[in-house]
Amino acid sequence: MTRRLAVLAMALVALVAGAIPALGDPALEALQQGSVYVSPVVGGTGTPDARARLQEVADELGRGGRPVRIVVVPGPVGAASMRDYAAGLRRRLAFDGLVVAVAPNRATGVAGPRSQAAMTRDLREERVGTITDPVQRADAAARAAAGPLLAPSTSDTVRALLALLGIALIGGVWAAAFGIRRNRRVRRDSLVDSTARARVRLDAIGARLGVLAVLPEHHARADDRLDAATRVARRAQAELDQAGAVEDVPAAEALVDEAFALLRDAEREAGVPSPEDPFEGLCRCDPAHGKATTRAAMRPDDMVRPSCAACRDKAAEGHPQLRRMVPTPRGPEPFDQA
Repeated sequence: MTRRLAVLAMALVALVAGAIPALGDPALEALQQGSVYVSPVVGGTGTPDARARLQEVADELGRGGRPVRIVVVPGPVGAASMRDYAAGLRRRLAFDGLVVAVAPNRATGVAGPRSQAAMTRDLREERVGTITDPVQRADAAARAAAGPLLAPSTSDTVRALLALLGIALIGGVWAAAFGIRRNRRVRRDSLVDSTARARVRLDAIGARLGVLAVLPEHHARADDRLDAATRVARRAQAELDQAGAVEDVPAAEALVDEAFALLRDAEREAGVPSPEDPFEGLCRCDPAHGKATTRAAMRPDDMVRPSCAACRDKAAEGHPQLRRMVPTPRGPEPFDQA
């Protein structure tokens, strides 16, 4: 009799567990129709105001070329952590932008096109984890993890210029306009070429800073060096973003070098490996992917190299990823061979 009751109890538990997914996730259902969801369980009577506030954040980021979906929920439905929950929402939505998931008394979950290390670093820089109010934390997390604003495209600028000039441009005026455009393109391409290697090193620094940022508390003695390296890396990123000519690049490169030196100091303080090669220990497809945890074949030579899990999964599906290339006098080459 006791055995029969045990079997019936197990069957009942299985039935209930199977029914839970069928109930659906209201956050997922809401994001299929819009950009924001705030659970009434968390928001209470202030739910409409909270939703309106986060909608303004989503609209602002979207206008800046950084699409985002934001949810404030009681907890990670069907996932072990808020990070896994955010990644699951993004996958089920087939969404290319950023997903931010916040719950009371839980770590903030983010998943998006940027590397997890870079987003973790930016959340830490903005001290998002210290914000107790879930709606305020969702606001701050979305802004921090979304990354910098996208610069307006040159083609848009040219179209705006031509619209101002009108449609009556003929002869020499057209020739002058095309000459300006061509010269701008040449200068832009030269600038892009000159910053490419600095940017890939900066991405590697960001990934290694992200690894440090999530170490256990007993590595807290490295925090001062970590914060200093992060600040200098941000200055380097700003210098690269604002560089208007090749002559502006050396100053940014000097900041990249300084950030790397501070990073290595932080790694030594934390008692973790600190290789001189900035790309050591990172995904060899692109250091921005973060820490290498496995191996995978990569194009263009199909060799197996240290990789992140995402690159391994793509290779397993028959789609090896192309390694990040940078320009050289000999033509584009993989970032760690240039």
